[in-house]
Amino acid sequence: MKKLLILSLCLMIAGGMLFAAGTTEAAAPTFKGQNVRVVIGSTATSGDSYLIAETVSRYLAKELGANLKVDAVGAAKALDAMQTSKADGATIMMFHDMTYLGISFGAYDKMYSLENMTVGPRIAQNPGSAWGAKADAPYKDMADIPVYLQKNPGAIVRMACEAGGVSHIGFIVYYQWVVDTYGKAIADRIKVVIGGSTGDKLQMLWDGNADVIFADYTSLLQYTQTTDKKLAMKFVGLLDNIEGVNATSYADQGITLDGKEFRFSKDFLIYLPKDFPAALVAELDAAMKRVNADPGLIADLGKMTYRPGKYLTAAESKDFIYAKRDSLQGLIDRAPSLDDLVL
Repeated sequence: MKKLLILSLCLMIAGGMLFAAGTTEAAAPTFKGQNVRVVIGSTATSGDSYLIAETVSRYLAKELGANLKVDAVGAAKALDAMQTSKADGATIMMFHDMTYLGISFGAYDKMYSLENMTVGPRIAQNPGSAWGAKADAPYKDMADIPVYLQKNPGAIVRMACEAGGVSHIGFIVYYQWVVDTYGKAIADRIKVVIGGSTGDKLQMLWDGNADVIFADYTSLLQYTQTTDKKLAMKFVGLLDNIEGVNATSYADQGITLDGKEFRFSKDFLIYLPKDFPAALVAELDAAMKRVNADPGLIADLGKMTYRPGKYLTAAESKDFIYAKRDSLQGLIDRAPSLDDLVL
């Protein structure tokens, strides 16, 4: 009787272990059915960060079988979310190059560096980082500004940008080109005014407190098409060319970096908390491969002059964005501080 009892107990224990193993396997991490918060490093809902994240999220949600909701919290809170959120898929980040540039420029603590998060797949690109000026500005483009300054010895040009971001890169490349081409005396008459949102910078331009401002091409486009003399603007330089758009880029104008052609498109990637489960990363990889090839997404991004990112897996995206970051570090290290150039 005792033997039968012991045998029964053993069978029950073994069965329980098998059941537990089966339960564990069934509970493997997945995005399917989850509510996913997508933080972005902007508080605006009209700029490229929100528009790209919202557009991609709609397509990605279908592929993942999840509910994705974009939350425009700003760079500081988005980066912090990658350090404080659980690595369970409930919170992810979609953002562009400011993810690493803020750290490269020293605007954010090194705890927020790429090494302290998981890099996911690339989702889109925006070639339309643009400088704009009032339509009646006395120079036709960025390359013409130092010529204007040569002809007008008492003049200065004030350029509104943000410290620690893409506009900062655009400015220091331009400033260094002016130094190399026209000399430091001319370059030092190009001054920085620190601007915040696109709306803030537009107001600075219209109020006469800035001469050239940095923003996304799509956010300035309407002002290049108006006949209102107070609001009317023109594009004076893009960091890269946009297919089908006539506005000229640094490359078109001969603005170079160390004598070589310079182009810069924003790369938007998914970023995740550190030690993110490999199963969830693989799920994202597979879903983004399908999303990036979706004609609907390609058309929706194209209407806004954006483009889907050439498909890269999370591992390939990590190699890519690390290399891009490292390639800009030398420029950042030798660039003058904006504090020394602020008006």
